[in-house]
Order: sequence, then structure tokens, then C-alpha cells
Amino acid sequence: MYRLLLVSDKEEIRELYNGFPDWETLGFERPVVAADAGEGIAQLDNSRFDAVSSLLSLSEGKRFFAYLARRPEMLGMETARDEARLRREIGSARRALSSRDAAHQTKQVDDLMRVMQTEFFCELLRGAAYDRERIDERMRSLKLRQLDPARPVCMASFRLPQGDYFLAEVWRYGRERLENALKNIFEQNGGNMTYVLLIINPHHMRLIALPKAEMTGEQVREAMIAHMERARRSLEDVFELQLDIKRVVSYESLYALGRENALRTAH
Repeated sequence: MYRLLLVSDKEEIRELYNGFPDWETLGFERPVVAADAGEGIAQLDNSRFDAVSSLLSLSEGKRFFAYLARRPEMLGMETARDEARLRREIGSARRALSSRDAAHQTKQVDDLMRVMQTEFFCELLRGAAYDRERIDERMRSLKLRQLDPARPVCMASFRLPQGDYFLAEVWRYGRERLENALKNIFEQNGGNMTYVLLIINPHHMRLIALPKAEMTGEQVREAMIAHMERARRSLEDVFELQLDIKRVVSYESLYALGRENALRTAH
């Protein structure tokens, strides 16, 4: 059920909304009714509403609309003067709210899927021993259609020598926000490559490069090296941090990375 606030200093409008019998049938709780701008503002400050309808005198209207200008997320519903028009306006508001909710839900699902996709690659970077069947299953379930696990991949290991000092003495916004800033730098996807960063600590980070199209192992390696150079310049320009690359390793496929992790785990 959606929640509506009516704000009107017109008694006949308040009576129409209070007496309308089909709110619940049309998907709304019976509306909360406020008789002036101050009462409406108080309601919006203290309760959650999905839509607001208002019909006010000039002075009251100016005050209320000035407040609503700071609430752009609030759906405005046209105020009706008769029951037939009110029924139409409720239907229009319900359709608009349903579309908004569907879009919001889709975005939430998309955001969750991106998090799960990133976590899958971070598991491999941490050393998860996945065989070919498990990699295929995970990539299908995570809808990673652009990335073929049979293509070559490249992994870089690196560190930030001044990372601990930077966190303790320079950066004032917390480790999580620094990690987000580093991800923005290292995961900037360019052209045919996807990059995923794993931050273990300032002294141990890994980045994987995955091609979105057919590329040779040498091309993937060259793309990784060029990407790391761009990231190095960004770190120096933005944070005055140095980048110490420990190694850059190529694999014939994502399967090969999983096999190496399995062998390492076995020993």
C-alpha cells in the first residue's frame, strides 16, 4: 500500500479525500490530511509518504512549495475536485509509483550482481582453487557473458610503500573510503579490458585483467602494463603515493589461474 499526504486549506477538498471509499482497492492507504502548509511540512518531516497532493491559498502554497523543492524524490499528485477525477489521479499516481519501484528494484539487483561478480574474481585473486566446471558454473550464474574464461588473463601484484603512513598521517576519511578511491583508479575499465582489484592491505594488492574480446596473451599483458602505468601516474598526481610492482604474471586462461591456485593449495 502506498501512502499519500493531502495538504489543503480548502475544506471541500479535505472532505472529498476523507470520504473517498476506494483508497485500498486502488493501492493506497487512506491519506493523511493536513489543513495548512505548516501541518503538511511537519507530517513530511516526521513520516514517510510516497506521494503528496496539495491545493493551498497563495501564501500557504508558496511556503509549502518552497519546502517541496528540497524533496525532489516526492511524487506530486494532481489534486482533484470530484470523485471521478480523483479516481483517475490515484490510478496515474499508482502507475508512476509502480514504475519507480520496479526501476529501483532492478537497480538494486544490478548493483548486487556487480558486487557478486567482483567478489568471484577476488576469490580467485585470494587463491581460491576452482576447477573448470566450477568457474563455468559461477560465470554463468553471475551472467558474465562478455568474459570468456578460456581467454588469456593477467595478474599484477603490487604494494604502496607509504600506504600505512598515508592512512595514519595524511588520509582523514577512513580505510574504506581510501579503498574505494583506489578501486576507482585501478578498476577504470578501458576498451576491451575489465580490471578487478583485491586490496589485502597497503603492502599486498592484486589486480586481474580480463579481456572482453579475443586477444593474445601478449596483448593482455601489454594492456595490463599500460593500465598499471596509468594507475601509477594517477596515484602520484592525486595522492602523491608511489606504486611498487612486484610481479606481472600471465595465464593462458582463467582456468589456468584456477589450476595454479589448486596446486598451491594442495602443497
